Amino acid sequence: MSTVALPVQRGIRCYYRPIILIAGLSVILSVFWIVSRYPQLMQKSTHLGDEMSSMANGSDRFQIAVDAPWYAKIGWGAMNWLDTMKKGMTFGVLSGALLHTILKYYPLKIGQNLYLNSLQGALVGVPAGVCANCSVPMACGVTRGDGRVEVALGFLFSSPNFNPIVMMMTFTALPWSMFVTKYVLLLFVIAILVPTLVKWLEKAGPLKLLPVDEPAAACDIPPAPACEQGFIAVLWELSVEFVKNVWMLLKPTIAIMLSMSVLAATLLQFLPWDQWLSSDPTPLLLLGIAFLATLMPVPIALDVLFAALLIKQGRSPAYVMLFTIALGAYSIVPSIYLWREVSRQLSVILFLFFAFASWGLGLLYL
Repeated sequence: MSTVALPVQRGIRCYYRPIILIAGLSVILSVFWIVSRYPQLMQKSTHLGDEMSSMANGSDRFQIAVDAPWYAKIGWGAMNWLDTMKKGMTFGVLSGALLHTILKYYPLKIGQNLYLNSLQGALVGVPAGVCANCSVPMACGVTRGDGRVEVALGFLFSSPNFNPIVMMMTFTALPWSMFVTKYVLLLFVIAILVPTLVKWLEKAGPLKLLPVDEPAAACDIPPAPACEQGFIAVLWELSVEFVKNVWMLLKPTIAIMLSMSVLAATLLQFLPWDQWLSSDPTPLLLLGIAFLATLMPVPIALDVLFAALLIKQGRSPAYVMLFTIALGAYSIVPSIYLWREVSRQLSVILFLFFAFASWGLGLLYL
C-alpha cells in the first residue's frame, strides 16, 4: 500500500527572519535616500561650475583662516572632510553590516559567469548613490558574507558613477566626447576588466575572502534553524549578529576615515595645485597629478563639480579629462580594502589602471 507525502505547512514563524531583514534594509535605504542622498545630489546638480573650497570637499563647515598655521589648516581641513563623508560612510557601514547579516543566512545565489556577476553587482549599485569610499563597507559586507569579489567591485564602481543624477550632472557639465569617454571606460572596467582580473587571479586558487579579525570558520554559512523560534528570539538573534557586524566594519572604518582625512588635508595644504593647474600641462606633470588624484578620497559627484569648475575657469581640457577619470572613480580607500581583505595584486593593478588611464586620456587633449 503506497503512501502520499503531504506538503509541509510553513507557519508565520518561518518568515520572521526574512521579514525583519527586509524591514531593516527598507528603513536604512529609505532614510538615507529620502532624507539625505537624493536631496543632496539634487542640490549639487544646481552648483555646476560654482567655486569650491577644495577638490576633496565641495564646502566647508569649519572656516579656515588664510593666515592660520599649517597644522591648524590640516586639522580643520580633516574635520571638513570628515563632515562631508559622515552620512555616506554611516550608510555604508550600516548597509554593509546588514548585507553581511543577510548573506550569513541567505547565501547569494550567483552563477559561474564572472562577467554577468560583475554586471549584476553594478545594477544593484546604480540607485545606491554612495561614493567609492563609502561603498567600501558595503563591498566588504558582500565579501565577508561569502559573496563574490566581482559582485562587490561591480557595485563599488557603479554606485558613484552610474547613479542617474550623477550621470545627468556629468552629461550637463562635460563635452559629449568626455562624457562618452568616461562611461565607455567605466563600462569596460565593470564588464571586462574586473571579471577578467578576478578570473586570472583565481587560476592560482580561490581568493581568500576572510574577515581581518575573525578565524576562517567565521565565514561558514550555518544551516537555518527550524521554524520554532518566536518573533522576539529571532529579532534578538538578528540584532546581535547585526551589531557584531557593525562593530567589525566600524573598527577599520574609523581608523581609515581618520587617516584619510589627514591625508586629504595634507595633500591639499602642501601641494601647489593652483600653480600646477594654471600652467601648461606636460606629460610628466599630468602623470604626477594623475597618481595624486587617483589617491584622493572624495565624496560622490565631486569629480563632476571640479571638472565643471575647471571648464568655467578656462583650464586646459587635458586637466578636465584627467580629473574626470582619476577623481572619484577609485581612491586609496578601496585600495586599502582590497589590499587587506581580497588581493594585494588586485589592489595595485586597479590603482595603476585608473592612474595611467586618466593620464593617457589627458594626453589626448594636449
